[in-house]
Amino acid sequence: MATETSVRTVDDSARGMWQGLAMAEQFSLFSGDVLSAGLEHGSDGERPRRSRAFDPATLPIPRKLGPATRLFGTSSWTYPGWHGRVYRDVAAYGAPARFTELCLVEYARDPRFRCAGADNMYYMPPDSRLGLLKRYREQLGGQPEPIELCPKVWHGITVHRYSPQQQRDWRLDHEVNAHFLDAGRFLDKVALPLQEHLGPLLGPLIVELQESDLHAADFARLLDEFLSQVRPRFSGRLAVELRTQSHFTPRYLDVLSAHGAVHVLNSWTRMPGIGWQFDQLRARCGLDWPFFLLRALLRPGVRYEDASIYEPYDRLAQRAPEVRADILRVLRAVAEEQRCYVLVNNHLEGHSPATIAELQSELYDLPVAAEPPR
Repeated sequence: MATETSVRTVDDSARGMWQGLAMAEQFSLFSGDVLSAGLEHGSDGERPRRSRAFDPATLPIPRKLGPATRLFGTSSWTYPGWHGRVYRDVAAYGAPARFTELCLVEYARDPRFRCAGADNMYYMPPDSRLGLLKRYREQLGGQPEPIELCPKVWHGITVHRYSPQQQRDWRLDHEVNAHFLDAGRFLDKVALPLQEHLGPLLGPLIVELQESDLHAADFARLLDEFLSQVRPRFSGRLAVELRTQSHFTPRYLDVLSAHGAVHVLNSWTRMPGIGWQFDQLRARCGLDWPFFLLRALLRPGVRYEDASIYEPYDRLAQRAPEVRADILRVLRAVAEEQRCYVLVNNHLEGHSPATIAELQSELYDLPVAAEPPR
């Protein structure tokens, strides 16, 4: 298994290079070479001039780890703190905006990752981000083992009642969402644009349903109506994630099964653990599901804001052995030919790529490096 040393953070000088590209030289953690941070030196007395920007599409594409039916990925990918762990040289991108725009290309080349959570789709409807979807498809196309994007469905569909903070942050003038589980709006603004513009790169759509005070029977009825209207026009993979434990009922599981959707086995603050959820699901419906999706977001009982102290997410801060054990138990119980997605958030242990590396090391009984190859 990978050690703490294998995922140690870059030193303060490397982190400082990201904050100010004026520092012209840096040390590559992978080649041992001193590299220019986007600058070429002129002759004596001349100011340095900008060199050609680094192109991540020129990097090699190693084979992915493990079987193609085990798809590991992170909740998002635009973290400068992953310098030296996923991204060989963050500063070489030349500017923070350029790194954010292009780093998915390098992420997709990491042998650990077969998928990625597109959590950014939660904040704006995809039909208003067609240019971004086109860019994703161009960046990911043509690889021998292309990764899948797993978008979180826009909050305009999945939130029943907005909190005061959400109303302030998103400039909303209403508390109750009149379009909660609105099938027509979901199809036109979310599912069909994603399907059209991402094509085979589209993984499961994650319908993350925020906590609500809906009665369990009313919730199951609304979900059944939603899926009944969605399925005639969208046959893609759908995964429903609960944040309200009382909604996790046999009726809920029956609704999912009837419409070819799945339950997201999630580790989150106010939900029972992944293992408990898996046991309920298995007892009710067995293991005959279209696919499985696990989201390791937070240790149960830990709040999101408390786990934000792990920023810049450049090292394992605290392992969550009980969450890891649940993930491994599910993956070992499910037949290898069944597709399993595992999405890990930085807030679980502090550095999701290293969490994934250690899970793969345990699962495949192989030494798995927590860094990209040279």
